[in-house]
Amino acid sequence: MPHEAFFKLPQEKQNKIISCAYKEFGENLYDKASIFLIAKKANISRASLYCYFTDKEDIFKYLVSLILKPYIENVKHLNSSQPFYVTKQLFDYFMSFYNKPEQKFIIALFKNMTPKNIKFLTSDISTNHLNKPCKLIFDASKLELKSQYDINIISFTIVSNMALCLIQYFEGIKTKEEACEHFNRTLQILENGIKKESKL
Repeated sequence: MPHEAFFKLPQEKQNKIISCAYKEFGENLYDKASIFLIAKKANISRASLYCYFTDKEDIFKYLVSLILKPYIENVKHLNSSQPFYVTKQLFDYFMSFYNKPEQKFIIALFKNMTPKNIKFLTSDISTNHLNKPCKLIFDASKLELKSQYDINIISFTIVSNMALCLIQYFEGIKTKEEACEHFNRTLQILENGIKKESKL
């Protein structure tokens, strides 16, 4: 999260820094994004930027949290008994950024889906904002999961497929309908399983 000094800036200055950061991360994957260029485009020194954020990861996570904030506020009020309902809501929410300024950042976010970042999406945010681990990604209460490791496996599978479908949609490889069908099928398989019951 930003340091206190960031929130003491005029709102216009905060918006400028955030806009420049979205642009820099959107045009480059995480490893190639430059703190120096974010500061330069925002007309501040790199030293000043470090007064507002600890490091590049801190900026990146804050941008993700800003993207997700409206979704998180909405999902807090959901009380669905459907195991993957919340997940579908998240997918639809990300799809709503098609042709919006944040689209490039979201593409970069999902192209940078390392295990560390998947953990951030499936654990850190959900714990901090919802107090229910993995509730942000899916409701596991109706699934027969034996351990946190089981939840991690499903979370990784869901986020990976979500990333693939969103990137293909945003980059014009799949239509909206095709991307939704692909992702919904992923959820259906995970929820229902793939093993047929023996008739013997």
